[in-house]
Amino acid sequence: MARPKKGQPQETDSPFKKLRLEAGLTQDDLVRLMGVTSSTIRRWEKGEAEPTMTVYQMKAFCKAVNKTLDELPDSLLPQSEEDEAK
Repeated sequence: MARPKKGQPQETDSPFKKLRLEAGLTQDDLVRLMGVTSSTIRRWEKGEAEPTMTVYQMKAFCKAVNKTLDELPDSLLPQSEEDEAK
């Protein structure tokens, strides 16, 4: 599959990646802003790992993508034990 040219819209199923692209950020931008590794960002975007973020990282992500916690998709939010029991 050919990679889209820089500046071209990309289709993705990853809500994490979608928010990053909508904010005009690169993976490296999030690495710097969130204090995580590039491999972590890649795994989250590929769906190989659930985005599990510290409070600091979640705040940094919200700020970076210009969203409030309430505006994030549920799939990016930590699941409480109560939610998991449903």
